[in-house]
Amino acid sequence: MIAGAEQLERRIAEHAHWRQAEAVREGRQSARDPDAARLIALGDGIRIYGPEPGTELNPAAGFEKRLVDGWWRVLPAA
Repeated sequence: MIAGAEQLERRIAEHAHWRQAEAVREGRQSARDPDAARLIALGDGIRIYGPEPGTELNPAAGFEKRLVDGWWRVLPAA
C-alpha cells in the first residue's frame, strides 16, 4: 500500500473512532476532533495525544480523552 493510502486509511479510522461518542453522532459535540493533529494512539474508549509542538520536553504537555457518558472528556495524560 502506498503511503498516501495508508494515511487516508488512518484518518478514516480515527474519524470513525471519534464518532463512537453518542454526543458526536447527535451533534452535541464537534463532528471533528479539534485535537486530531496531536493524536498519537487510539484504544477502547480512549484517545491519546502528544504535546504541542515546542513542548516535547514536557511529558505533562500530552493528554488523553476518554469516552465518558457518551462524550469525549479531556483528562491529563497519565
